[in-house]
Amino acid sequence: MLSLNKFIKTIDQLEDAWVLLAALKFRLFTLLAKKSLTVRQVARLSKTQCEGMEALLNSLVAMQALRYKAGKYSNTSEMHKYFCATSPHYLKGTAFLKLEKNDEWTQLINTIKQGRDLSAFEGGDDKNFRYLFTHAMHERSVDYASTIAKKISSKPVGRFLDLGGGPGSYSAAILQEDKKSEATLLDRPAAIKVAKELFHKRSFFKRFHFLPGDLFDSAYGKDYDMVFFSNILHIYNLEENKKLFQKINRALVPGGSFILVDYFLKEDRTGPYEGALFSLTMLLFTKTGKTYTYGETEKILRQTGFHKIKRTQLAEGNGMLEAFKK
Repeated sequence: MLSLNKFIKTIDQLEDAWVLLAALKFRLFTLLAKKSLTVRQVARLSKTQCEGMEALLNSLVAMQALRYKAGKYSNTSEMHKYFCATSPHYLKGTAFLKLEKNDEWTQLINTIKQGRDLSAFEGGDDKNFRYLFTHAMHERSVDYASTIAKKISSKPVGRFLDLGGGPGSYSAAILQEDKKSEATLLDRPAAIKVAKELFHKRSFFKRFHFLPGDLFDSAYGKDYDMVFFSNILHIYNLEENKKLFQKINRALVPGGSFILVDYFLKEDRTGPYEGALFSLTMLLFTKTGKTYTYGETEKILRQTGFHKIKRTQLAEGNGMLEAFKK
């Protein structure tokens, strides 16, 4: 049961979040880099007022995100490593997405009251957004991908399609694990660009192929031994997913496998925690998406020509479904 203390503490953590978001917005970790600067210097570089910047910097010191000595502020090693733009480990996608997501979450109450703002999805794909979002997806999944790859590669994978696979993190992990496998990544051109940047020097790159396109409009090719479908299900409604499943079925060889990785809810939709909250995220960020139950997903798999469905529970509310073309 959620206690009163936990209820209040959780809401109060918004203050911590806003402090860190302000630091990202003003690019403080990049401005400081490996220097030590006074309040006036930081305020001048960030084009802010000294009064407010001093309060922000002191809060960041109190949170142990910055250091303070003799009137000057400097980065901690952790903040410099991951959030300074000149660091080779800079998480540019994560920094961008945290700011972007926060803007959307401020609309939660209005969205619940009035419904989704579909005008936000008008126009074409924003290449800069797609590029940074794809980096964020790699930063989030790079460690997790190896776990998934080991499960999938317990038997020969063969030739596979990574559908909407963004940075190709999962494809790369599978190619690394199964030295005879061959991958084709289908996604938007901006996402393909990121995948090539990330993996062009890796030994498996000659087995990594790219197909710029759209999930609904582009031809997938055919005779794949496996189609991998990670974190795509939640973007669309059931009918849209059904159309994609039909296309996937046609792209597979007879008996080919279809692997889905996503958040899955229990049948009454009240958990796990991560999946339930993620459905709210999809309410804010997509036209029609939400988190699905295993049962809902298995139903449309059977309707689109798949059988022998196997569930595997993964960490943090994620799950994996494997099905085979009849």
